[in-house]
Amino acid sequence: KDLAEAKATSESSVRTMALIAMPCAAGLFVMAEPVIRLLCSTYTEDKIQLAATMLAILGLTVIFNSLVLLLNAIMQAHGDVVTPVVNMLIGEIIVNYILVGQPNLNIVGAPIGTFICYISITALDLIAMKRHISARPAIFKNIIRPGLASAIMGAATFMVYRVLSNAISSWKLACLLSLAFAVVLYAVLAVFLR
Repeated sequence: KDLAEAKATSESSVRTMALIAMPCAAGLFVMAEPVIRLLCSTYTEDKIQLAATMLAILGLTVIFNSLVLLLNAIMQAHGDVVTPVVNMLIGEIIVNYILVGQPNLNIVGAPIGTFICYISITALDLIAMKRHISARPAIFKNIIRPGLASAIMGAATFMVYRVLSNAISSWKLACLLSLAFAVVLYAVLAVFLR
């Protein structure tokens, strides 16, 4: 009974994480440039493009970062406090050190390294959970609907921003209206795809 309750609690946590992290990731990915323009109005065009690229990559990282934090908590709750730390060290040291040190990637190596780092840690955590935890949560089953809602929201928000930025004179207003649209659309999709 305790294992079934633990699994149910873990799966509820995965769903909650996905409902929050996935739309954040989609929004940051598709709206990276407008958001950077909005927040960093003194940047030159080159800096805006660089920062937008980095924000888009880090936006996608939100999903894996959130998943790693959750998986580590689940493993620790099951008594395994060493594996999450080892997996994080492997991901951080090896991947980030290699990519940040690449001169051709320059500063963009940092978000790329962070992205790959968290994908690696997620994979290592999932392997460890499969080997050591009998009441592990079903990850894919619990993230598919929020993922689908987030992908639809992201694509629609991107299109709405493009249309609005051409239709109205203020790109700031277009950005803010697009973000408001994203919130409303995601809420509707999350309820519809429950």
